[in-house]
Amino acid sequence: MANNCVDCNNCGHIGWSKPKGSFFFTIVLALFFILPAIIYEIWRRVGLGVCENCSSSAVKPSNVCRTQRKTDIGSIITILVLGIAGAFIVVLLYGFIDGVVNGSHVNAQTNKNIQDQCLAKGLKHYQEIGQYPTLPNGVETSTYVLNECKNTLDGKYKAP
Repeated sequence: MANNCVDCNNCGHIGWSKPKGSFFFTIVLALFFILPAIIYEIWRRVGLGVCENCSSSAVKPSNVCRTQRKTDIGSIITILVLGIAGAFIVVLLYGFIDGVVNGSHVNAQTNKNIQDQCLAKGLKHYQEIGQYPTLPNGVETSTYVLNECKNTLDGKYKAP
């Protein structure tokens, strides 16, 4: 873990180390590529780390530090949250691009929906003129309207 007491061979500083690399690079990776971000974050935290003073990786362990430094679990939680948000954004972008390329519409109606609209409008029409549940010729109104709406393209009932 990078929170070790180290002695820097470069500047002579004795104290706590900090993780290698950049947390901001981890954030960018987490937004777009969660697995490389996790691997990069593990690489950052494995080993002794770098000198707090000069950022040199030429450090060796030391026993001089007396107090314990807290572990930095908050940044790992941040990476996971950003990774989930990044995955969500990628899925949304994929859906948007797929919709644009394939020309699909979210609210495109199926034939069943169009026929149901036609049926509802036809039954309402015959209820308003008092010819429900049977027509004057004895045919059941719903059967007649259903047959008329079989091949409709716009969902509108055309009364005879």
